Amino acid sequence: MDQPMTRRERRERERAAEAAESARTTGPAADPRAPSRPDAGAQHAGTQQAGAQQQPAPAGDQRPVIRPASRAPGRTGSGPAHHPAAPQGSPAQAPYTPTFPSAGSTDGWSTSQGQGTVRGPSTAQSAFAASASAPGERGDARSAATASAAGAGRTDRRRKTEYEPLGPVRGTIRAFGELCITAGMVLILFVVWQLWWTDIAANRDNEVLADQLITDWQENPDNELPDDPDTPVVADPVDENTGFGIMYVPRFGESYYRTVAEGVSMEPVLNRMGVGRYPSSAMPGEVGNFSVAGHRVTYGKPLNQIHELRPGDEIVVQTGDGFYTYTFRNFEIVLPDATEVLAAVPTMPDYKGKDRIMTLTACNPMFSARERYVAYAELTDWTPAGDGAPASIADSPAYEQVGGDA
Repeated sequence: MDQPMTRRERRERERAAEAAESARTTGPAADPRAPSRPDAGAQHAGTQQAGAQQQPAPAGDQRPVIRPASRAPGRTGSGPAHHPAAPQGSPAQAPYTPTFPSAGSTDGWSTSQGQGTVRGPSTAQSAFAASASAPGERGDARSAATASAAGAGRTDRRRKTEYEPLGPVRGTIRAFGELCITAGMVLILFVVWQLWWTDIAANRDNEVLADQLITDWQENPDNELPDDPDTPVVADPVDENTGFGIMYVPRFGESYYRTVAEGVSMEPVLNRMGVGRYPSSAMPGEVGNFSVAGHRVTYGKPLNQIHELRPGDEIVVQTGDGFYTYTFRNFEIVLPDATEVLAAVPTMPDYKGKDRIMTLTACNPMFSARERYVAYAELTDWTPAGDGAPASIADSPAYEQVGGDA
């Protein structure tokens, strides 16, 4: 007959039951070296060999499986736990004896207590539990588990960010947005080309044409004083799209000069050759209205500063015959169809007149063509080519740049 349990035995049994219940509900398994809960009504077969299959426990067995992760009650330090000594003659409190698996075992460890054997976790689980017994090593294991979970989370997020096919409405909106962006970029490039690059190209063409004119005038055999020095020499009109003069306006800057060509077509005259003469108007120095047109913005913008002219400002036109000096008088703003400003007597087309007038026309306001800015000047001086340039431009950088009297 079994002896009745003492108070100490009952207390140890309750403590072991609480530890086993805590191990089942909170995660890591109990330490394999901790004492197991005694069970007086359960008897197990003898210790099985390590690596053999675990035999099912008898129906009355209530002994918890001992796991290697938690420490037994009362255990201190990292050494083996001390099991309290059981009274003599009590088989349920036999000394705790861990049995380690053999070389070919894969089922883990087993413990012998009394007459029963409790199978432990696998070798991999035992290794994990052994590495987790120390505080620092337990943190490393938890970090590895956390990193593994984070990697799985990243994989899940990558799967979730896979784009779904766009519907017809979203696809249309997206295509329209891309077209708007492309159109905006093209527009920006066009503005840069129109406002910046055209000026560079036109100024370069203007310099080349001016050099050609100066070279031709130096070889002109007619550069001699006329019979009547007070009467300006009037040259014959040249072919359309052909340069025949150079215009200087000191008010526009000491380095300002632009070539004058025949015709007012955009290409090649106004866009590349400077200012153009209206074919129906007079030639420089001739009685009537010598009328020219030019851009106010882009393509070299030869008349960009036309609104800055003040009464008394000089406009000098150089040709192979000499220098024609016109003095600015007044200006007006008219509509584009007001062609009477080009008449021999501006705004009065029925009169032929006897004055030598110069008219400059440009678009108004800036970046618009809804009006025309018209500046009027009158011939006040003429200098034959053989006498050199007038004093107003003789020492200017513009005249020196085009060759001067060389």
